[in-house]
Amino acid sequence: MAHKRYKRRYLNVLLIPDDESTPKNLKLRYSIITAGLIVLVFIGIGLLIGVFTYGQLLQKAYENISLKEENQQLQEQVSKVNDLTNELKALKSYGQKVRNSLTGYVKVNESVNLNEAQEAAAAENPVTKSMVSILTSLPIKAPVTGFISQEYKPGVHNGIDIVAPEGTPIVAAGSGTVLFSGWTMDGGNTIIIGHGNGYYSYYKHNLRNLVYDNQQVESGEVIAYLGNSGQKSFGPHLHFEIWKDGHPINPQKLIVNFNK
Repeated sequence: MAHKRYKRRYLNVLLIPDDESTPKNLKLRYSIITAGLIVLVFIGIGLLIGVFTYGQLLQKAYENISLKEENQQLQEQVSKVNDLTNELKALKSYGQKVRNSLTGYVKVNESVNLNEAQEAAAAENPVTKSMVSILTSLPIKAPVTGFISQEYKPGVHNGIDIVAPEGTPIVAAGSGTVLFSGWTMDGGNTIIIGHGNGYYSYYKHNLRNLVYDNQQVESGEVIAYLGNSGQKSFGPHLHFEIWKDGHPINPQKLIVNFNK
């Protein structure tokens, strides 16, 4: 029995030029055309897979960028919260410092008087100079000249009220640093001075303050004018307080001119 001969199949493409040239016959095998089409299909599928994969990678890249931006924003917010926390702690510490004004009793003899000769000697003697510095920082000078209309009553009235004409100069009872100079609802124009060693002095109902926060003042320096400001004032006077270690004390026992 004779074997049947396989007949190859071809695709004949006739190319006819526009001019009078001889036409050309292009002969292509169907197997090559089929293989080419299969290759094209695979290339197309590969391109689709590549485009899909690239789209997913691009989406993930955008998501990563968004997450990084959100993370940076969260870090900035955390930093702001930490800054606010530190500021709050500083304000609490400042408030505690103001409240930790003095209690206690420091006896000052009426004979204590630093004249020019003593100051000159202090300049030459470091020990004496240190003692003079401590004494001048203590709030022992009368802040204003007048008469006391209301005395100190523990738990009821934490200071003394000194009546004098409106506009009378008010001086610092001792050297120190102005911790507060501003307005309060009850005290009106108020000044708080820190003198060190736990001592603080308060000056309320002023007509006008002449000093500012963190200013250094000397004993006897004019810091305000006597007035009638604030809701708890019913006439021109100075409400004067002295605190030590967080508790009020009777200014009349510390101020030389008010000693009794």
